[in-house]
Amino acid sequence: MADLTTEASDGGLSFSMTFQPLEAADRRTPTGPSVGVGPYALSEDGTFAAELPTIVVPGNANPISGSELEATITLSGRLCAPADFVCGDVTGTVTRPISLDLKGSTFAMERITDPSSYPAAVINCKKDPARPL
Repeated sequence: MADLTTEASDGGLSFSMTFQPLEAADRRTPTGPSVGVGPYALSEDGTFAAELPTIVVPGNANPISGSELEATITLSGRLCAPADFVCGDVTGTVTRPISLDLKGSTFAMERITDPSSYPAAVINCKKDPARPL
């Protein structure tokens, strides 16, 4: 889960995010510490590149191996007006539990207005669905 806030900066717009890992079992229950990042500049067309610091994700948020993850990533994407959907490409590396190049990975974030009724999870700008739980 991510909270995204925008703010005016140097005659333009920037954004910051706070990431909160979620339990892999339900994709809703917060687990581990949250991580704040930003601010990152937005171009006039809503595109951005956000080079994140190294992030550690607890094992219970990792649906693949259940092991703690450590990664350094860059998100290159677009904030789509009216800022209800953000998506793009991911580059960088996972360093734990294995070394893995993330080139070719994607991300998507969608505004959740009612926490009791989550939209179906999607994984990219085409809004392809995430694997079922």
